[in-house]
Amino acid sequence: MSVDAIAAVTQQMALEHQLREKVINEEFKIWKKTVPLLYNSIHTHALKWPLLTVDFSPKYTISDDKNSIYALFVTGTNTSLRAPDSVSISSIKLPSTFAPDFTAFAVGDSIPIPLKNSEANDVSVTRLWEHAGEVNRAKFGPDGEKFLTFDNTGGVHLYNINEDTPVDYKFHTTEGYCLEWVSDAQFLSGANDSQIALWDVSSPAAPIRQYNTHTAVINDISYSKPTGVLFGSVADDYSTQIHDLRTSEDQPAIEIVERQLQNAIQLHPDISYLFATGGKDNVVNVYDARAPKSPIRQLFGHNDLVFGLRWDHTDPLLLYSWGLDRRVISWDLTFMPEEYTPPVAEPGETRRRLKHTEDPCLQFIHAGHTNRVNDLAVHPSIPKLFATVGDDTLLEIYQPKTLKEGDENIEEEEEEEEEEEEHAGRQRTAPTRNRMRMPKTTVKKRKSNSLTIPSSETR
Repeated sequence: MSVDAIAAVTQQMALEHQLREKVINEEFKIWKKTVPLLYNSIHTHALKWPLLTVDFSPKYTISDDKNSIYALFVTGTNTSLRAPDSVSISSIKLPSTFAPDFTAFAVGDSIPIPLKNSEANDVSVTRLWEHAGEVNRAKFGPDGEKFLTFDNTGGVHLYNINEDTPVDYKFHTTEGYCLEWVSDAQFLSGANDSQIALWDVSSPAAPIRQYNTHTAVINDISYSKPTGVLFGSVADDYSTQIHDLRTSEDQPAIEIVERQLQNAIQLHPDISYLFATGGKDNVVNVYDARAPKSPIRQLFGHNDLVFGLRWDHTDPLLLYSWGLDRRVISWDLTFMPEEYTPPVAEPGETRRRLKHTEDPCLQFIHAGHTNRVNDLAVHPSIPKLFATVGDDTLLEIYQPKTLKEGDENIEEEEEEEEEEEEHAGRQRTAPTRNRMRMPKTTVKKRKSNSLTIPSSETR
């Protein structure tokens, strides 16, 4: 290739990058304008370094005046050797009405009124430790008193929030991103060395069990609370596996060879046979482990690879996914039985048309990041409280707003007006395909609070 050809290609790539950045910035501005409509509360903090991980403690405390609660969360830095890394516990101040037991401790019938300009002081670091390298993953234990971290050399560390020195667990030969608590006394780790280890917290010298059934990087691990004996894993070997802790056999109890590489797996917190995966095909797959040959449902909404999944422990009918498209999507699985054909987007297709092809399970889109979302935390006790971190250095803690069903008609009228304005001004505006599909501002009313799983005969 000639020098002129290389220069032309370089210039074209630079122009495409500038256009992409312009679109991302415009989408972020649109999202910021809609924040009052979308959220009961949102705290956005720009940090010095990007974060790879965030997790909530299951505990929270109540202020002396009963007007506020304080939720704890753990984060860790990713400085890429430009500064010493650290892991920290922080506290966020929230209205006491967020607490699930608010009516039990509320003073009379009064509702606390937030003070103006208080958000700047709502998040504070309560404890900080130096960390041996980047914090790839952090995971609070069930008791809320300790948490695990995974560094970028293969070391796992156990911290007590009231102690200065962590306990180190040495086994993995390369860095890892997978940590999962089995109980207060046991946890699982998975690393890029293709190894999964089961640990007893009181025995840091060596794991009590090793799993060597994968042949490539371990991407995610999930433990099944309803069974108490199963956990799932996905890896870069295109394999999804379900393991039984009771057996000494090396083979997994269930193995699915995937067509697309899977980055995430989550076993359902209540339903023993239900699990979900997500990966490079931009799709979330919902499986019935009793008939795992194919998904019972695929969820469409991401436009880039899915990076992670979480179930909602306060409402287990909700599933959350996030990825490279800078979006966190909430899925309501009670709508799985509704008929749905995955949309095929055509150039110039209007938002009104896209609404008709939207997945009925799609409940809400959080679009507050300008780069990859690295992790999502769902509070185990406070309903619908989330925290996200990304490569844009943003930490966001938020609770989406749920509007009344009757407000949906207002939203539809507004969308029709916007579409007419867009059609009239299309010659002087950006193409529709470059504009952001706005996050949902209404949540459909459930017909029931139970989950209907299709039988094998109907699949």
